[in-house]
Amino acid sequence: MTSLMLATRDGHTGALWAAALQDAGPWQVLAPLNTVAELRLTLGRSAPTLLVTEPTLADGPVDELVRTLQLRPAQARVLTLVASGRDDDPRLLDVLQAGADSILGGLCDAQTLRDAVQDTLAGGADIAPWVARRLLDHFGQSDTAWRVEELSNPLALTRDEGLLLRRLALGHRLGELAREAGVSARDLAASVRRIYRKVQWTLRAGDLQLV
Repeated sequence: MTSLMLATRDGHTGALWAAALQDAGPWQVLAPLNTVAELRLTLGRSAPTLLVTEPTLADGPVDELVRTLQLRPAQARVLTLVASGRDDDPRLLDVLQAGADSILGGLCDAQTLRDAVQDTLAGGADIAPWVARRLLDHFGQSDTAWRVEELSNPLALTRDEGLLLRRLALGHRLGELAREAGVSARDLAASVRRIYRKVQWTLRAGDLQLV
């Protein structure tokens, strides 16, 4: 059965997340944890389907823990969704670099959290305009470069991915763009996840940073 492990800085936020997700989907919600140490111990004993965590817990950031989860074999893979109450939280870039599957910033009401969990489990990811701008800066490619490089470099943005990031950077939301294109928002969320994977691989290969 699909299981969700929750990790927050304090018990109050953990209780709110648990209440929002309990019985809201075909999953089991585990008791919330509050420290990286608790997470390490619990993840050493079992592997939930998805870890939903804040970028920093009571005893420190989760970046390194997220990074170690990416090294697990496929059968022990744990998806990661990192959520912050700040839309422009720079710590979200830290966990994205570490390998997070999706990041969620801003007001995290119950429905938004449920939607983010469902999208992450389905292979999608959320993205804020400022993150899209940072990723465009990272790839630093023109339209011509996309057309040429996408044929030879699997880690380069495709033209469609570049255009998607540009529109997201201007403040358009995935749902709005999906309606215009006549596709599902989940399809575009999957495109965002692929972009995240590309930037994570290029960062690892070149020891770069999203700054």
